[in-house]
Amino acid sequence: MDMALASFEPGTYIEINDTMKGFRKLGLVADVGTMYFDEASETATPFPIYAALAPKAVGNVVSWGLELADKSPVEHRQFNELNERLLEAGIDTITLNRAMHWAVTNHSYDYSRALAAGKAATAQVLDSRVMMDRIIKRAATA
Repeated sequence: MDMALASFEPGTYIEINDTMKGFRKLGLVADVGTMYFDEASETATPFPIYAALAPKAVGNVVSWGLELADKSPVEHRQFNELNERLLEAGIDTITLNRAMHWAVTNHSYDYSRALAAGKAATAQVLDSRVMMDRIIKRAATA
C-alpha cells in the first residue's frame, strides 16, 4: 500500500475506503489534517488518511447548507429543518453528518430515512472496528 498521506481541511468530512471491510465511509478530518475519526466516542482513535484509500473531500453541514442556499432555496429550507430535527435527536456529530450527507446526496430530507441512513452508516463502521479490534487482540496474544 502507498503510505503517502493526504491532507484535508480540519473539521470537514472525507469519504474514504474502510480498510477492514472495503466499503466507503465518511470520516471527520482531525485538527492535523492528515488523520480522521470514523467514530465519535471518547476513546476514538484517529486513523491516517492514506492516499491509497482514495480519500475524497465532501465538506460538512455548513458547506452543504451554503451550497444549497445558492442553488436551491426550497431544498435549503428542507435541509435546515432536517438538520434542526437531527440536532434534537441526540445522535453524535459524525452520525448526524452521515445522515445529512445522505440527505444532500439523495435530495431527500425525510427525517426518518435520513436518520436511518446515518445510523446504518455508523453501525457499519462500528462493525468494521469490532473486526479490527479482534485482529489486534489476537495479534497481541500470539
